[in-house]
Amino acid sequence: MKSNQPATFDATALGHYIAQCETTVYEQAVANVFGFHALQLGLPGYDFLKQCRIPYKHHLHGQFTKETSMLCEPEFLPLTESSVDLICLPHVLEQCEDPQQTLREAFRVLVPEGTLILTGVTPFSCLGLRARTGWLKQAGAFKRLFTARRIRDWLNVLGFEIVESHYLMHALPINDQSWLARQARLEKWGACTFGMTGGVYFLVAKKRVLNVRLLKPDWKKSSLNQALQAQKSRTRIQNKMQKQLKCADVDTKLD
Repeated sequence: MKSNQPATFDATALGHYIAQCETTVYEQAVANVFGFHALQLGLPGYDFLKQCRIPYKHHLHGQFTKETSMLCEPEFLPLTESSVDLICLPHVLEQCEDPQQTLREAFRVLVPEGTLILTGVTPFSCLGLRARTGWLKQAGAFKRLFTARRIRDWLNVLGFEIVESHYLMHALPINDQSWLARQARLEKWGACTFGMTGGVYFLVAKKRVLNVRLLKPDWKKSSLNQALQAQKSRTRIQNKMQKQLKCADVDTKLD
């Protein structure tokens, strides 16, 4: 008996091909990130942290799988501030309810100089046109597609710095495994077009925090202006001693 539920994005031939293309670039990017905790949200059927050298890896998804560490929404991460060194967001922004809140949460939980890696479908590409219509929209649950330029603007406003950006998935979006396997030449040619034909954007950003220098107070120096400081009054004994010293100086000069 066939199920009436629509196939998920990664269960289709086209979705599996896109995930395989992203797995290669994710593995290259996470291999150079170090720290204690790494986090992946989205695409629960694929482990993008497999080549990561960080010891503690967590998979947070909206549905339960054997790799899932915790069930949560990307807009509200149950993590403390500045506790994660690496976050991977494969196709999360176009499937969540509030993508800006998701990026704010990622900035909150990342440590200073932490790394954020994300991918998404380019709306003005062949893949983007197909993702917005037909069965692929239902399978991927795409709510809204965003350009890489808009994502860069959001990241810059939050305090991220883009350190790497390029495009992938240059093959024609045909949902057939045999036809996708024959488009290896298109992938090589698309790498030379500076991303003009890429259906998926790939961004790597760093959380930048300005260094704050602590100014220590100089306790020996008064904080008040010298002109405003009250002068200490001399006692009678001090005035009498000062007069005697002046008289002694005069006597020595006369002698």
